[in-house]
Amino acid sequence: NTLNPNENGPGAPCSILTNSASTLTLDASDTIEAAYLYWAGSGTGDFDISLNGTAIAASRRFALTQPSSGLPFFSAFANITSQVQTTGNGLYTFADLDLTGVIPNYCGNGTNFGGWAIIVIYKNDALPLNQLNVYDGLESVPSVLNITLDNLNVIDNEDAKIGFLAWEGDRSIAVNETLRINGNI
Repeated sequence: NTLNPNENGPGAPCSILTNSASTLTLDASDTIEAAYLYWAGSGTGDFDISLNGTAIAASRRFALTQPSSGLPFFSAFANITSQVQTTGNGLYTFADLDLTGVIPNYCGNGTNFGGWAIIVIYKNDALPLNQLNVYDGLESVPSVLNITLDNLNVIDNEDAKIGFLAWEGDRSIAVNETLRINGNI
């Protein structure tokens, strides 16, 4: 979910929320195996937040400086498996990420942002056999970005799926984006 109340970009209003909520909906036959909380934003970082009123501190931190602007960005990770297993389906409110003092420096080039995501890994015996890998980090996207993933075995091109979390996906900064696996789009 995003903390941006509107799409950012040149000329857009420069504001950010300190909390937002989203609903998790899994099937009754899905068993939660793991749940990971990621959050990110403009600046050097805020690593103590809350989820449904429970204080959470980042157990891993990621940082980068955008080469063309020299501005810093951050991302954070926390394992929230037990909280999501206990809460299950329902509304999750992410709060206490305050970037209001940081984002004015980012508004001119449209890189003011804050967001969060829960990556849920679940088991369902009715589903076909799957390989699941989670890779994480924080990278700036230049004109070309190549990421090599090891131990990835794609055996069925028709039913293979990949998902990824991208923090900056605004229309105004879209470039010729493609995902290729072994050279195939």
